[in-house]
Amino acid sequence: MRYLSARQMVFDAYRAQQGSVMAGASEVAALKAKIQKTQKQNNDWRIVDGLESGAVISAVESQPQHLQAMCRYCWGPFTRDELTEDMEWLHLSLLRAMMGRPLPGQGDKPHPPAKAWRTLTALAWAAIYHHGEVTYPYNRQGLVGPRAIKRWLEDERGTTIDVRRWSAAARLSWSDIWRQMLTTLDDWESRALGPVAALRLYAA
Repeated sequence: MRYLSARQMVFDAYRAQQGSVMAGASEVAALKAKIQKTQKQNNDWRIVDGLESGAVISAVESQPQHLQAMCRYCWGPFTRDELTEDMEWLHLSLLRAMMGRPLPGQGDKPHPPAKAWRTLTALAWAAIYHHGEVTYPYNRQGLVGPRAIKRWLEDERGTTIDVRRWSAAARLSWSDIWRQMLTTLDDWESRALGPVAALRLYAA
C-alpha cells in the first residue's frame, strides 16, 4: 500500500519530538509494540532514519487544520484524551463537508429536520472513531454495522440514535450517509499523507 510508510513517518516524527514524555503511556507502548512487530515483517517501513522529524511535522502542520488533525488523531503517538481538540476539528470539518447534501427524511425541504441533523452529528463522531480504528497502526475491526455504531455512541458519547431503518431500498438511508462519511475520511487521509509520503523521495 502506498501510504503505509507515510503513516509510520508521522508516528515516529511526533514520538521523536516528545522524547520521553509519553514513555509511561500504555496506549503508546502498545502502538510502539505493534509497529516494531510490523517492521520485522517489512523492513521497507524503516524510512525515517536520517530524515529530520521536523520536516515530517512541518509537512503535517502546513496543511489545513482538519488534515493536520487527521494525521495526529490517526497516526500520532498520543492518547485519546490528548486528541480531544483534533477530534473536534475533524468532527466540525466532516459536518461541513456533509452540509448541503440531502439527509433521510428531508424530502424536498431545503433544510433537514432537527432529528436528522442530530443523527448526522452523532454519526460523524462514530465515523471518525471508526476510521481511526481501522487504519494503521491499529488495523482493528472498528464499528461494524448499525448496532455497533449505536452502542458506541451510547457508551462513549451518551447519544442515542434510531437505527431501525438503517438501510432502505430505492431511497436515501443512513447507511448511505455513513458510507459518504467514510469515503470523505478516506479522501482526507490520502490528501493528508501525500506531502509526508513525498518526503520519502528526498530521504531515499
